[in-house]
Amino acid sequence: MIRHYFKQAWQLLKDNKLFSTIYISGTALAITMIMIVSVYLYMKEGNIAPEVHRSRMMYVATVEIRPKDSTQTGMAAASLSYQTVKNVFYPLKSAERVSAELQEYGEEASVSLPGQTENIPTVVKYVDAAYWDIFRFSFVEGHPFSTGEFQSGIRTAVIAESFARQLFGTEPALNKRFLLDSEEFMVGGVVKDVSYILPNTFSLVWLPYTVNPNWEERVFKEGLLGFYKVYILAHSSKDFNRIKKEIESHIGRYEANLTWKMDLMGQPDDTFTHSFRKGNRALDMPQIKAMFALLLIIFLMVPALNLSGLNSSRMEKRTGELGIRKAFGAPRSVLIQQVLTENLLLSFIGGVVGLIVSYALVFAAKEWLASSFLFYTLSNPSALISSSVGITPAMLFNIEVFLWAFIAVLVMNVLSALVPAYRFSRRTIIDSLDEKI
Repeated sequence: MIRHYFKQAWQLLKDNKLFSTIYISGTALAITMIMIVSVYLYMKEGNIAPEVHRSRMMYVATVEIRPKDSTQTGMAAASLSYQTVKNVFYPLKSAERVSAELQEYGEEASVSLPGQTENIPTVVKYVDAAYWDIFRFSFVEGHPFSTGEFQSGIRTAVIAESFARQLFGTEPALNKRFLLDSEEFMVGGVVKDVSYILPNTFSLVWLPYTVNPNWEERVFKEGLLGFYKVYILAHSSKDFNRIKKEIESHIGRYEANLTWKMDLMGQPDDTFTHSFRKGNRALDMPQIKAMFALLLIIFLMVPALNLSGLNSSRMEKRTGELGIRKAFGAPRSVLIQQVLTENLLLSFIGGVVGLIVSYALVFAAKEWLASSFLFYTLSNPSALISSSVGITPAMLFNIEVFLWAFIAVLVMNVLSALVPAYRFSRRTIIDSLDEKI
């Protein structure tokens, strides 16, 4: 029976080309707009390699401090000092892993080979050994620096595969040496390229932050502020509140003998919140979430209302047909089922078209996404990321994202068809045949 309905629906689709084209276009437009928003949000918080644990990640990037003495005024805000990381975050027992990144020197640097004068621009991250346990990089050569190598400050580096080819051609890069700002380093590992829209993991060179001189002492404001960012991997997202309470406890003990009090401004953040945090500015996450929810509702409702009008007009023309079928004994449920089957076929075609269009638009706009700093900020992105990985097919062809978007549009389309179909199917046979006449 269902197969018969689909055959009949396909024939009606060919017989009513204008209606079918408009209906498919409306569905495709809804899917396209929802997919663009959904893909954007997925890139910000989805589990994308090597950030495969985003759903249970927490981040602390800045801290604000004020005098404990209420008679004094003043406020300072910056990243964390190593002492703060060591006393507040590294000892966390409720977290699975804690890692810190030193951001003092910025991310852009230049590399050259021994005996050569050509300087090659690159992007550098200074991290600890736990960083490689939190983020799952794919090594093609060697391995990450160990805890022992990190603590000893050995000058070993992990570099991206494309950067290894740029430096050493087709030769193996392992154990090769290069100069970074006149300091010599040895390649200990090579990883597959990371997309530049993943700011927590994108780089071309990763170094132990212990290679920096005075990495412990560069602090200010009683040692509270510095240049570190913290990554926290929870056992489960259910542990977020427990981790926050433990951090508050550590802060209470840490600042007890200081004249300043710390304010993490709601941090540690989850991945979605962290993706919107810029410096120490206050975040209104309910407003941000409401904005995206409103966008999705608009993208659903506007096409649905238009399609509902189209369905009503179409049902008006088919009233006589429905009356004849009812006269021959077709129950109301069968008539509604047929209309919904036709709607499902049109919605499926529109969904496929919308999916293709949305992916094409994202691919076409990927350079704009990078240059407009929507995902990642570099002072000279064209020179540094032109040969790097950007938006990959794996980020786009996420079946879960598409299914949720398609189900949302399908529900709205079904409702837009169900209401007119139910209303017209309730007409009596005589009324329906009168419309035919």
